Amino acid sequence: MNVTPESLEEPDSLINQLARTSDLADPMCSRSEWLLSYHAVFAPQRTLQLRSFNGSLLALAQLLHPLIGPLLEPLESHWFFPNPLLGPDAVHLLEALLEEPEHKRSRPSLAISGLQWGSPQFHQLTLLLKRRYEVGFLEPTVFRSASLEGGADGFLSRRSGKFRGNLRKALQKGQAAGIEFVRCPPSLSDEAAKAVYARMLAVEESSWKGREHCGISQEPFCSFYGEVFRRMCRNGVARAIFATRDGVDVGFVMGGVDGIHYRGQQFSYHTDLAPLSIGNLLQWKQIEWLCEDGLKRYDMGSVLEYKLHWTELALNSHTLVWRPSR
Repeated sequence: MNVTPESLEEPDSLINQLARTSDLADPMCSRSEWLLSYHAVFAPQRTLQLRSFNGSLLALAQLLHPLIGPLLEPLESHWFFPNPLLGPDAVHLLEALLEEPEHKRSRPSLAISGLQWGSPQFHQLTLLLKRRYEVGFLEPTVFRSASLEGGADGFLSRRSGKFRGNLRKALQKGQAAGIEFVRCPPSLSDEAAKAVYARMLAVEESSWKGREHCGISQEPFCSFYGEVFRRMCRNGVARAIFATRDGVDVGFVMGGVDGIHYRGQQFSYHTDLAPLSIGNLLQWKQIEWLCEDGLKRYDMGSVLEYKLHWTELALNSHTLVWRPSR
């Protein structure tokens, strides 16, 4: 059955249910908020190929690539975070799609991301495509996550003594400096979400990323993350916190939840206040909030050095590219 993009926008749409319940390295980036925002901002000229059957979903985008030719790719194809094949029958949906007359004629190449090496889905894809396609591999993405089992105390018990000591000192220093933390409501109107996002951009401009013109204040990322935040607010899954000093925003952290996992999207803070460890304090305040809500995992996205101190779980995600055999 064909699926409309509008039907995916619902908070409890099939794609959002499957992203939450499937075994994925990055569940939030397989949800509608991330995928439809990317399509709208980065590549709206593509044709969406959305299919569902028996509680499974296929979500691919079709385009004519200048180098590859006809191509079917995930809706988000910059970072390759999502898995476009959700549910036990998703590979069968892909097989049916490739058998449609248009695709039998054009023989498109395929890019499938979010795969776990050796999984049943991986083997299904290999069996389906090995006779008709040649396969290539992109570098795997390593995601860093932390368990929130046992709440905030459980999280801290899995950190080093040095980490706990530094966090305690940072909390004391921040309090002495008058740093306060304000949670935004998870659900906001589009207008209110736009206003909150404008506050984030103002903070970003005063951060090192803003000053070096490499953060979310630059297009197309500015529009993209604005769309992601708006959609998360509309669906009631946004989690944003501002750090303030004397009533002035000096930092923010922003991400989303699916009922089980939290996925951080962006955070930033005034460069001049770096000695106060505003970034670390924002991460900690977010974790406290998530633990209050009973979430089970704190996803920080692809690996960077600073994330190693906050996380103990490494989850690998693979992207494979199939080209038709000659």
